[in-house]
Formats: sequence, C-alpha cells, structure tokens
Amino acid sequence: MSHRDEILELFQRAATDREHGAVEIEAALIQGLLALGTRLRLDSLHKGLKALSEGQPAMANLREMAGWMAAVESPASCVSRLARRAAVLQELPDRLAANAWPFLATSRTIVTISRSSAVAAVLERAWGRGWDGSVVVLDGTASGRGADQARRLGTSGSVVSQPDSEALKVLNQPSVVVLVGADAVGRRRFVNSAGTGDLLAAARCTDVETVLVADSGKDVTEDVVDEILRLSPLYRESAEREWPIFEAIPLELVVARVTE
Repeated sequence: MSHRDEILELFQRAATDREHGAVEIEAALIQGLLALGTRLRLDSLHKGLKALSEGQPAMANLREMAGWMAAVESPASCVSRLARRAAVLQELPDRLAANAWPFLATSRTIVTISRSSAVAAVLERAWGRGWDGSVVVLDGTASGRGADQARRLGTSGSVVSQPDSEALKVLNQPSVVVLVGADAVGRRRFVNSAGTGDLLAAARCTDVETVLVADSGKDVTEDVVDEILRLSPLYRESAEREWPIFEAIPLELVVARVTE
C-alpha cells in the first residue's frame, strides 16, 4: 500500500465512523497521521480533508481540523500542530471531568441523551472518584445511539437506557441533573442529537439543573450552526417518517457550560 493510500484510508475511516464521539474520532485520526510523520503528503491530506468534511459535517472539532490543515504549508508544520493538538486531547477528559464534578457531586441521578464522548468521560471519572449515583440515557430518537452510550457507561456504573418518552418520569426523581454534550456550540445555540431540546425544556420546567459539557474546540459561529443543520443527514424510520439527526438548541436552556 502506498503512503498516499494510508493517509486517505485514515481520513475515510474517520469520515465514516458512526461508533465514536467527535473527540475520539479526532484523536484516532491524529494518532494515525502522527504515526506516518514525515511521510505525510499535502496532496493526500487535501483529498482526505474533502472526505472528512463530507462525512462528518456536524462535528465542529473536525471542521476546525480540516480548516487549518487545508492551509498548512509543509508536512513538518502539519505534524507539529497535530502533536500539540494530541497533547490537548490527552488531557481533555480529565479536565472536563474535574470541572463538571461540582455539578455531579451531590446528585443522585444524571439524565443524558444520545452519545457523547465528553459526557462519557465525565461520568466514568465521577464513578472513579467515588460517586455512587446512577445514569439514565435517553435514546435521542433511534438515530441518537443512546443505547450505545448506555452500554459503554454500563461497564463503569449503574446505567439504564430509556426511550425519550420516559423523560418526564425520570426528571421527577430526587437530586437529578441533566448533562448533555454537543457537536458544535455557537454564540446562541448548540447542535446535538434530535430530542435534546425537548429534554432540556422539560428539565427547566421541572426546575432540574441543566449542564452542557463541550470543550472550546466545539465553538463555531452561528452561520456554521445553520450550515450544520442544512447538511444534517436524515434518519428514516419508514417511507413516511423521517427527521434530521441533529437539531439546534438555545443555549438559554442550559444553566451552565462545562469546558476545559
């Protein structure tokens, strides 16, 4: 296999990854590119970036990565920047978990929705430091892959997977906090799986604290939020029933944002 093919394969793997969160996909791609080191070729990078942009239009960190990579002037400068970003990503889960801990410490139940590597990192580390609460993961419709998130978290603590229709019942439990992730965060809205807005609105109506966990690599302009929604793929349940996988949620529905 040529070096060029290796590079394209890394990008294609990232572009088609539907099993992992945005940060996990970015980290795996960076590690693969760093392993190639000085064998990177700018022409191959640019072709790979096109596949990445088309395959993962909603993930702000990957959009950011594609943007700066398109402007690099040499493989060496690309490797240097990739190494710096890799160091940030290595520390990111612990930083997010530490900053989110004050919101979790006194809670008995965390309600989340869909799949988020940031939320998973926070919860796994909370259990690791002795938190004995439980987690309810809502589906985020069938496209949100909440069941996948529940399976992952189930290896670390007490987790229940529930359909979105159970949200109100869950929110009426004592000491509940709603914790959600994001694919992108604008100045007024953030992007996450369909169903997130309804969950947060219900939580605010029942005086349940709502927290968004999303690192600064997810920050985008409001124009990009609109573009992500325009490019959002549809989940098709049947010929008569389909909906966008992502939606934009007003930031005013969250009490706090946790970042690094």
